[in-house]
Amino acid sequence: MMRVGVVGAAGRMGREVCKAVANANDMELSFAVDKSGAGESVSQWAGAANADLVVTANLQSALADKNVDAIVDFTHPNAAEANATVALNSGAIPIIGTSGLSDESLNAIRRASVESNLPALYVPNFAIGAVLMMKFSKEAARYFPDAEVIELHHNKKADAPSGTAMRTAELIAESRTDDPSKDPTEVQKAEGARGGNVKGVQVHSVRLPGLLAHQQVIFGGPGEVLTIRHDSMDRASFMQGVLLAIRKCKALNGLVVGLESVME
Repeated sequence: MMRVGVVGAAGRMGREVCKAVANANDMELSFAVDKSGAGESVSQWAGAANADLVVTANLQSALADKNVDAIVDFTHPNAAEANATVALNSGAIPIIGTSGLSDESLNAIRRASVESNLPALYVPNFAIGAVLMMKFSKEAARYFPDAEVIELHHNKKADAPSGTAMRTAELIAESRTDDPSKDPTEVQKAEGARGGNVKGVQVHSVRLPGLLAHQQVIFGGPGEVLTIRHDSMDRASFMQGVLLAIRKCKALNGLVVGLESVME
């Protein structure tokens, strides 16, 4: 049995993770941490079998009280680095679903992983379809160097562009065999109209109520356009990837980025 703690447990994604872990036959939901939901019973979203489990406010205390194999973090970019470091220092593998981590934060987690001799996993998107969308985009970039990314998310998302969009742009840049066309835009009548530039790929972010997580990658060539799109309509779409990451995390080494690393 994999013993798992969930950080950010009272949030929308955290609740789904608690439910998924609690319902997995090979896992045990050991603790749930969330400052805003401290004192709440986990049973309201993880089932009656967890009636005695309540949300606590402090990760360090939860790790000291419970011997867990891994934590799943869906909190905030400002907290994820510290949470991962605390987990590694306590002997638990951090699986980070919080997107928007800086290179500095990832390097700090990488160092902590080496020092603790434990792996860490950073996953910009847990949806299997989203990982395939990135894989297909990487393949397409070999033939279509001109590409732009449009990512669309709910209006509560804290970071922009999304981690998935950033990762997609990086994969496109790595895979290109030719240079993209020069952007012909000479005058931007509104600042940011052409989006942000990530490794030579224009990335556009949309934030609206009613959306969840969506992305399209548009490739252009002489006389043709290729569009690769993925849509998550429900947070349950991420849970297959979360459970896969938990089951595979012990076999990793160092800091690993992307769910594709455990899908192969």
